[in-house]
Amino acid sequence: MAILRYSQGKFVLVVVCFLSLLITSKRLTEWSLRSSSLGVPSIRRPYSTSHGNSSSFDGDAAESIDLALPPARIHGLSCDSFPDASNILVVVKTGASESYAKIPTQLVTVLNCVPDFLIFSDMEQDIAGYHVYDSLDTVLPQVKLQNPDFDLYNRQKKCVVDQQSCSVDISDSEKPEGWMLDRYKNVHILEKTYKLRPNHDWYLFIDADTYVLWNNLVEWLSRLEDPSTKKHYIGSVSLIDDFSFAHGGSGYILSQATMQGFAANNSGIANHYDQTARELCCGDYVLALALNDTIGIGVEQAWPTINGEKPYTIPYGSREWCHPIVTMHHMDPEEISSFWKFEKRFYKSHESPRPVIRFKDIYEEFVKPKLLPERYDWDNLSEDVLYLDPNHPERYTQKQKDKDRTKKLMKQYHIPAVERDAYKSFKHCSLLCSSVRSCLQFSYHNGACAYNKSFRFGKPAKKTDKMEERWMSGWEYKRIYDWTDEHRSCKEPIWPNIR
Repeated sequence: MAILRYSQGKFVLVVVCFLSLLITSKRLTEWSLRSSSLGVPSIRRPYSTSHGNSSSFDGDAAESIDLALPPARIHGLSCDSFPDASNILVVVKTGASESYAKIPTQLVTVLNCVPDFLIFSDMEQDIAGYHVYDSLDTVLPQVKLQNPDFDLYNRQKKCVVDQQSCSVDISDSEKPEGWMLDRYKNVHILEKTYKLRPNHDWYLFIDADTYVLWNNLVEWLSRLEDPSTKKHYIGSVSLIDDFSFAHGGSGYILSQATMQGFAANNSGIANHYDQTARELCCGDYVLALALNDTIGIGVEQAWPTINGEKPYTIPYGSREWCHPIVTMHHMDPEEISSFWKFEKRFYKSHESPRPVIRFKDIYEEFVKPKLLPERYDWDNLSEDVLYLDPNHPERYTQKQKDKDRTKKLMKQYHIPAVERDAYKSFKHCSLLCSSVRSCLQFSYHNGACAYNKSFRFGKPAKKTDKMEERWMSGWEYKRIYDWTDEHRSCKEPIWPNIR
């Protein structure tokens, strides 16, 4: 009996030791994975394709490039539920003066789990082990020569301290130097991207302050026609002189067929637009022009799914409410981090299959908890209808004057008092909004009363002691809550009408 008890005790001890070793081994593995995702990232070697086909640019610039394939990215446990985005390449455009302020946040959030990506700037750099390509090194020398647009570009190369200090805007131009330089980038970035990564199905081009909702993007693109045969140029449409182009900051998407038709079949195509870029406003416009000239395609409208707003500036209403959203723009690092955390919580709190994030979900998280009847020193971005002080027309822009209802009322025989007096004070403006059933919010500033038929949160405004110049905003609190309650349920996601 004593021998039996001894044998049983020894067996239990062996089992306990084995389980302890197993748990310790598992924890060490998890720690190693977390360390890999939070520590020094793998160096992304330039000029290699995601499918193993090495490619390089023409000219001397390619001779010194290491053509070895980049090592596989090691992701932490936070990427376990990330969708399969292996057929999508995201391309980030930035500038040397802002890259260190914006790119690191992207690396640990939006770009953290993607299999592969490229970063282009107006100067070659390395950020936390990731290579940043110079998008402008192939611009024609005669276009750069004695061109003030390239003053910043040349000054950056001579900088002996940090780029932000060297890139303070010292130009007399009304537009920042970075803006003037930016218009040459887009076409060159497209051409370089295809030489570096020619085998992806989809190419998403974004700015350094663009946020991407990857689950929504992957779900949406899976619904579209074969990207190897269908030429797609998808984005949020902007107009200049009746010419349509995809707004760059909102992001735009090109299919494999478009990339191949434009870049593979037209060697050196970007240089054909170097001089043209000098004469036009912006790089996204130049790219649209080049795509139209070369392969005859125009932009396909994907707004509001591809969007240029962010949670606090989105105009929430029936046009957007049940639509999924894929991109947002003008997101600073704090906002990107905050939204990334929200995404994680949202997906974790919903059962599989994972639902798409829609505009209504963003409102519920970011705007609803902060909504108040009134906020002072605040601009809620009301702009649908304006009532301007007729005694001081010099205060207002032409855009405001075009929306001025007071001027139109002057032609009527009888003017309702609530409209006639709307410009006089914040209180008068509030009374006007209450009297208009479609008004959901309003603002008052400098004798201008404005109201909106959608609702936005807005942004802080500069404080002032002058009551007339003070920004004041209000919301029709009950109307908004009644409307959102009525529309709390959405059916199937409303994707852009693109095949």
